Order: sequence, then C-alpha cells, then structure tokens
Amino acid sequence: MDKPSPPTLRMLRRAEVQARLGIAKSTLYAYLDERSPSYLPEFPKPVRLGSTIAFLEHELDSFVIGLMQAREVMRER
Repeated sequence: MDKPSPPTLRMLRRAEVQARLGIAKSTLYAYLDERSPSYLPEFPKPVRLGSTIAFLEHELDSFVIGLMQAREVMRER
C-alpha cells in the first residue's frame, strides 16, 4: 500500500503571507502576539530564517481552509 506523500515544504516570506491574506504587517504580528487582543492561537507559527521569518505554505493553507469551514458552519446556523 502506498504511503501518503508529505506536503510540499514551500516557505512563504512575511510579505507574501501579508499579500495572500490581505493584512498589514502589524496585523500579522498581532495574530502571533499572545498579549494582543487580536492573537490567534491557531495561526501558523513562523520559522526563523536568520534575521527574517517565513511560514510553511501548507500550514497557512490549512489555516485559511479552517476559516472557510468556520464560515460555512456560521451560515448554517
């Protein structure tokens, strides 16, 4: 039996994540900051690459899919 293939490990830089989500840099960092009222514990955690950060594309995709599914649940109520 074939094993499922692992997700492609593509890393997205901060600016690309902002562009995909349509959010500002400050909003992105607020999502990651546990002290922020905008903190989203389910938001993918960044990977440090020297002095910059990146996000795994498949984790970000899963996060967005979760938002879409939550939207559908809310519509059904």
